[in-house]
Amino acid sequence: MIKKLFFNILLLVFFVNIGLQAQQTEDDFPVLKQINPLNIKGHMTFLSEDDLMGRRPGSEGFQIASNYVKSQFIALGLKPANEGSYYQKVPLVHGTVKEEESSASIIIDGKTTTIKLSEDIILSPYYDKAVSEVTAPLVFVGYGITAPEFDYDDYSGVDVKGKIVVYINSAPSTFPTSERAFYSGSSPKYDAAIKNGAIGVISFMHPSNTRRTWASSVSRSNNGGFKWKSPNGIIANSYPDLKVTAFFNNSELDKIFGKTKNKLEEALRLFDEGKSISFPMNVSANIKVATKTEVVQSHNLLGEITGTDPVLKDEYMVYAAHVDHLGIGRAIKGDSIYNGAHDNASGVAILLEIAKTFQALEEKPKRSILFAIVTGEESGLLGSDYLANNRPKGKEKMVANIAMDMPFFFHPILDIVPYGAVHSSLGNQTKQVADILGLKISPDPFPEQVIFIRSDHYSFIKQGIPALFIKSGFMTVPSDTVDRSITDVMWRRTHYHTPQDDMNQPFDFNAAATHVKVDFLIGYLVANEISLPKWNVGDFFGNKLGKKN
Repeated sequence: MIKKLFFNILLLVFFVNIGLQAQQTEDDFPVLKQINPLNIKGHMTFLSEDDLMGRRPGSEGFQIASNYVKSQFIALGLKPANEGSYYQKVPLVHGTVKEEESSASIIIDGKTTTIKLSEDIILSPYYDKAVSEVTAPLVFVGYGITAPEFDYDDYSGVDVKGKIVVYINSAPSTFPTSERAFYSGSSPKYDAAIKNGAIGVISFMHPSNTRRTWASSVSRSNNGGFKWKSPNGIIANSYPDLKVTAFFNNSELDKIFGKTKNKLEEALRLFDEGKSISFPMNVSANIKVATKTEVVQSHNLLGEITGTDPVLKDEYMVYAAHVDHLGIGRAIKGDSIYNGAHDNASGVAILLEIAKTFQALEEKPKRSILFAIVTGEESGLLGSDYLANNRPKGKEKMVANIAMDMPFFFHPILDIVPYGAVHSSLGNQTKQVADILGLKISPDPFPEQVIFIRSDHYSFIKQGIPALFIKSGFMTVPSDTVDRSITDVMWRRTHYHTPQDDMNQPFDFNAAATHVKVDFLIGYLVANEISLPKWNVGDFFGNKLGKKN
């Protein structure tokens, strides 16, 4: 009888504790009260000033931004996290195509037609030697994807050995959202092309995808591209087996498809049904790429808070935000400085406020916290990729990541879109925090934009580390008569990657503070949880990448 009573008491205590956890509110975390929206505004204002000239890696403006962030790390009391230094050197190789020495032409029935650079086609730098030239037949391979998980292969039944493959720069809409994002990335497509013997790739956008204009693509290509160089001198992800990589103008596709244009139209219809179709295009291309390369010294900034648990302190919860932007480029509305206020002075500002919140805790978390301000995101997630592949001594055990990148705060936040939460146990902490703050969780509203692979969290996922990237959703307070699903999307067309992304925008800094609360609390819970973050059983990314970490 006594044993039964004792058991019932224990059971009651257990359920009471569960109930107390479920009833947690923001008031249970008094440290949140010291979050100051004006701090976020202040950091953003400095980092997006014209004087910083758009913070392009290697520029004086980037260095000024870096010096500012370093001073904030010092003021916050963050410890240098790279063997006594805040700096992690990231050697970048900047490549630009020398158009005057490059060329492209199409050969149809023995007749050669010139393809105009920057009007019809954009050539990417070839990083492994000064000149790369190839003449080869073109083969259309759908999306350029081999996805055994979905019994899908664009290369099935078609010979591409020694040829240039042409594909749509996305993935089937029938794929689940995050998996669609994975297969939309360049790396899986390049790997598939090389595995099947192709020597070059030409991609183009799906006709329904209008998120980027040809003029903006040309503007970015004129600034060249970057790759990071490993400590042993190898240029990472340069894909030397592909002698040419290029991007074609959708409005000029007739020039390369010629008599097979009707097959392309048929293919587009079949793709909507989840079917694959590939075919020889009965044309050849001659493409010559002359490239100028130079080494640009850049760096990440790393600061840490040491954990309190004697064992768990060797494991790191990583926060990351990129400080770089596009520098100076094509003038729009009379302005040529790409200030990058939202993209991504906002993420840096939020990270700094998160660090301040951790430092305000009376008792620090069990695990250590690493704060990373990274370079080269706009050129392909380079700084975060370098960090995830070249972890500082003592920081090898990175167990989770949260990245902050233009999270959207133009109106009060009632719901969040947590990219990555459905793939790992981080979804548990995300749900718990959403409940604490009274927020809803919404699905990805734009799966076709493959946002899941377009920010720094993805560098950690590629190394098998569970990660999150959180944006706000479209829910609004009753007094807000604006349809945010329209205005937020319009922002991408009018301000994203333009000089108009400056501080003259209607930011809601109280909403920005909500992002601080969300990201802080998730990281705080992860840093105090005894068990390691883990991939969900059977998860696509856990199975494909989870063993790397």
